[in-house]
Amino acid sequence: MYGEAERLVREEERKKITGLSRSTVWRLEREGNFPQRKQTGKNSCGWLLSDLLLWMYEGRW
Repeated sequence: MYGEAERLVREEERKKITGLSRSTVWRLEREGNFPQRKQTGKNSCGWLLSDLLLWMYEGRW
Protein backbone atom coordinates (compact mmCIF):
# COMPACT_ATOMS: atom_id res chain seq x y z
CA MET A 1 0.00 0.00 0.00
CA TYR A 2 3.01 2.27 -0.29
CA GLY A 3 2.01 5.53 -1.96
CA GLU A 4 -1.73 5.01 -1.43
CA ALA A 5 -2.12 8.44 0.18
CA GLU A 6 -0.61 10.08 -2.90
CA ARG A 7 -3.35 8.99 -5.25
CA LEU A 8 -5.87 11.42 -6.70
CA VAL A 9 -9.40 11.50 -5.35
CA ARG A 10 -12.23 12.56 -7.64
CA GLU A 11 -15.38 14.45 -6.60
CA GLU A 12 -17.57 11.46 -5.66
CA GLU A 13 -14.94 9.94 -3.36
CA ARG A 14 -14.03 13.37 -1.95
CA LYS A 15 -17.64 13.81 -0.88
CA LYS A 16 -17.62 10.42 0.88
CA ILE A 17 -14.37 11.22 2.68
CA THR A 18 -15.21 14.75 3.83
CA GLY A 19 -19.00 14.67 3.98
CA LEU A 20 -19.06 18.17 2.49
CA SER A 21 -21.20 19.28 -0.43
CA ARG A 22 -19.66 20.45 -3.68
CA SER A 23 -20.73 24.06 -3.04
CA THR A 24 -19.25 24.08 0.48
CA VAL A 25 -15.92 22.75 -0.83
CA TRP A 26 -15.95 25.34 -3.61
CA ARG A 27 -16.44 28.13 -1.06
CA LEU A 28 -13.77 26.77 1.30
CA GLU A 29 -11.31 26.47 -1.61
CA ARG A 30 -11.90 30.10 -2.59
CA GLU A 31 -11.35 31.20 1.03
CA GLY A 32 -8.11 29.19 1.20
CA ASN A 33 -9.55 26.81 3.81
CA PHE A 34 -9.55 23.60 1.76
CA PRO A 35 -6.83 21.83 -0.24
CA GLN A 36 -6.64 23.05 -3.82
CA ARG A 37 -7.56 20.74 -6.66
CA LYS A 38 -4.85 19.33 -8.88
CA GLN A 39 -5.49 19.65 -12.61
CA THR A 40 -4.98 16.26 -14.28
CA GLY A 41 -6.12 17.15 -17.77
CA LYS A 42 -8.00 19.76 -19.73
CA ASN A 43 -11.35 18.85 -18.17
CA SER A 44 -10.43 16.80 -15.12
CA CYS A 45 -9.08 17.41 -11.66
CA GLY A 46 -8.88 15.84 -8.24
CA TRP A 47 -7.41 16.18 -4.78
CA LEU A 48 -4.45 14.34 -3.33
CA LEU A 49 -5.74 11.92 -0.72
CA SER A 50 -2.87 12.95 1.57
CA ASP A 51 -3.97 16.61 1.35
CA LEU A 52 -7.54 15.69 2.32
CA LEU A 53 -6.44 13.48 5.20
CA LEU A 54 -4.09 16.15 6.55
CA TRP A 55 -6.82 18.78 6.28
CA MET A 56 -9.19 16.56 8.27
CA TYR A 57 -6.51 15.60 10.83
CA GLU A 58 -5.73 19.27 11.47
CA GLY A 59 -9.43 19.89 12.14
CA ARG A 60 -9.62 22.79 9.72
CA TRP A 61 -13.27 22.05 9.04
